[in-house]
Amino acid sequence: MRILYHHRTRSRDGQRVHIEGLVGALRRAGHEVAVVEPAPRREEAAGASASSSGSGGPPRASALRELAERAYNLPESWQLRRAARSFRPNAIYSRHALYATCAPSVARALGVPLAIEVNAPLALERSRHGGLRFAGWARRLETATLNRADRVIVVTRAMGELLVAQGVARERLEVHWNGLEPAALARPPDGARVRGARGWDGKVVLGFVGFVRDWNRLERVFPWLARSPSSLLAVVGDGPDRARLAALAAAAGVAKQVEFLGTLPRGEVVDVVAAFDVALLPEATEYASPLKLLDYFAAARASLLPDRPNLREVIEDGRNGLLFDPRDDGDFTAKLARLVGDEALRRRLGGEGRATIERLGLTWDANARRVVAGFEADRARRAGAAR
Repeated sequence: MRILYHHRTRSRDGQRVHIEGLVGALRRAGHEVAVVEPAPRREEAAGASASSSGSGGPPRASALRELAERAYNLPESWQLRRAARSFRPNAIYSRHALYATCAPSVARALGVPLAIEVNAPLALERSRHGGLRFAGWARRLETATLNRADRVIVVTRAMGELLVAQGVARERLEVHWNGLEPAALARPPDGARVRGARGWDGKVVLGFVGFVRDWNRLERVFPWLARSPSSLLAVVGDGPDRARLAALAAAAGVAKQVEFLGTLPRGEVVDVVAAFDVALLPEATEYASPLKLLDYFAAARASLLPDRPNLREVIEDGRNGLLFDPRDDGDFTAKLARLVGDEALRRRLGGEGRATIERLGLTWDANARRVVAGFEADRARRAGAAR
């Protein structure tokens, strides 16, 4: 199958991992994939995509930015049509961006099925975190665009419910949790080597992987560190909240127990996670499909996570992870103490976590099969309707 993959992402964060993971899996399965994308900008390489999180700022700046995002549909549509003329796709796969509305028109003109992948309810997310000058307009455009797709691929059922409440047709929704690269599962991770190399032997290592933002609530760990001198927090990744976290750690007297490892090559992440005693997700949005959780599973690490419906889609409390009440910092600390003090529990949770990958098909290859099966069903339905 020939698939035209379209996105607006310029960043090199988890969004790029998702794009490269699915495109790579489709190509490994023997499908031809042509990618239509904007040129990367160096100044955005370490930040969020312009299409996924707003930067706030004065109302006039926000308004101009949103109008520019809307206007970008003109060159973007031309790019898509030009690529389609030479590539002659059987289907279009578009990664949703706020104000991006041209993919349905191009797919309709070509007479091919369209799937739109939604990783966040962007009108809602940017209203909360990035600032939207034209929130109502953005929400209406988002809803209308998704309702013009043959199928809308969401990364959690919880996210799908938010879109349904916004007006997206439920029958268009299909849930594909984020996935892992095959390389992450190709060999047993080597956590012992990492512990030795980093001087972590004899320490209780609490770890976090991901883009460091304030909503991750990593400071929840600091009271534990303050009363447990043999514990340390290892943060794999970087982001805009690093300076604030460092200042809070210093104020809490635990600065020497917090190690910022920065961004690591993907091939090294699972080994580093395997060096953790407990893998942490101190907070998550109510709709996320966290890539870090899959890293934790792959490394067979016990995970401590907030009790939220989206995470319960893959986590069974006490079987493949331990959940805490996100409204209660005391419950977080109590559950952390339970994990630190019970090695057998950690081993059992970690082993079940790794088994969850196969049980639920949490790989990019499995997602690629789902995508192609959906397109084949769409094409068969169209052919039947044409007879």
